[in-house]
Amino acid sequence: MTEKPCFAGIKAMLICSLVLLGSLVAPLATSTDQSHSHSLILAPSGASFDYIVTILMENNGFCEVITTCGGGGTYQTSLATTYGLAGTCQSDSSCSIGGYTAVDHPSEGNYVQLIAGDDYGFTNDCGYCPGRTSALNIIDRIEASGRTWDAWYEGGSGSGTCNAQPPRGGDHYAFITFTDIQTNTARCSHLLSTAASSDTAFLAELNSPTPANYIWLTPNDSNNCHSSTMSFCDNYLKTLVPQILGSTLFTTKKAALWIQYDEGNDNYPHDFVYGSWSGPVVKTGYVGTGSYSHYSYLKTLETVWGLSSLTSNDASANPMTEFFGSATTQPISTSFAVSPINPLVNTTVTFTASTASGTSPYSFSWNFGDGATGTGASVTHIYASAQSFTVTENVTDSSTPPQTATSSQTITVKAASGDTFLGLSNSVWLIIIGGIIGLLASLTLLTIRARAKLKHAKRTRNQSGS
Repeated sequence: MTEKPCFAGIKAMLICSLVLLGSLVAPLATSTDQSHSHSLILAPSGASFDYIVTILMENNGFCEVITTCGGGGTYQTSLATTYGLAGTCQSDSSCSIGGYTAVDHPSEGNYVQLIAGDDYGFTNDCGYCPGRTSALNIIDRIEASGRTWDAWYEGGSGSGTCNAQPPRGGDHYAFITFTDIQTNTARCSHLLSTAASSDTAFLAELNSPTPANYIWLTPNDSNNCHSSTMSFCDNYLKTLVPQILGSTLFTTKKAALWIQYDEGNDNYPHDFVYGSWSGPVVKTGYVGTGSYSHYSYLKTLETVWGLSSLTSNDASANPMTEFFGSATTQPISTSFAVSPINPLVNTTVTFTASTASGTSPYSFSWNFGDGATGTGASVTHIYASAQSFTVTENVTDSSTPPQTATSSQTITVKAASGDTFLGLSNSVWLIIIGGIIGLLASLTLLTIRARAKLKHAKRTRNQSGS
């Protein structure tokens, strides 16, 4: 970096002044930025998930979906391989490891079981037959726990009212089967329709500030594979699921996505269907070893959220809790870089976090040491005074339970009023040099006067002697 001429002149004047004074100047020490960073892992706590989104697909056995045994669900296989799949099956009726079985044929009984723990004799598709039973259901338990819910269906009519009518009535949407939902105006406001072509309203909830804890989606008969090919509904999920996993809910909350088929091609307890967990709280690359059924879906909610069971069926079922947890996740660690490393007052300083292990996505918060805070992996800040500040970065991952790491550094912010030399600004040096020059001028004048007096005295003595 080329020095300014005036700055070079100041240094020259200083050097000359010091030589003339004949004194030594002790070097002024400059502060070196010292990094005192460490990582702290806080004890994890809390339920496996606080939010769950459930999507029900239709009428396909395990090996009609999973490609490793002949299925056509390319995306669904990839999703399950990335996150979690319930079992390893060789056919729709045989699994070597675990498996998830449907219970009834046709559809209606399975949907009732999923939210009530029993089919209550509804073993034939009725279509639109609302308010068929006063039995307790999962909504009773969810509301009693203080949690919220919304049940979406594609197309249909009567959204948000007690006249809600999904395309196939209650066959694929059991919420209207229960009188304490279908005749309750407040609860009917949670029976919601979304456009089948885009699911705009459904996705809007996932990106809203206050999504429900329990969110259900019944696709229409084309999107759910009831009346379409596997490739068609697989492409439907390929479009929809990334939007779910990329939503505000799934990138900032402890949320889980459960996708399953209602029934396959065999009979209980060997009617194995596709069941997959995904999302930030789910173990990755995990194959479940437990034996599960529709009652396990209820049991999982009851176990994770501490809800009472509804019937002896869900009470005795296996919960799918093996899919959650951070047992295979390495401890999270974090640090951050500061640029520039010698920041100045009233100039922008950039802090960039570097995080390893744990489970992404991460959330970051910053304390800049001067009362200001920030969020994000990379942040900027401007300091208003020259002094030392302790900057602290906190990061939280998406594992279950979440891990938190902390990193801190002490930085020294220096004065920024012009160029500096030996840690002091030009204005300070000008005052010092001005004083030195004044002192030199005074010494020179005193020297001249002293010499003049000596000469005068000498001449006087000489004249007296002569």
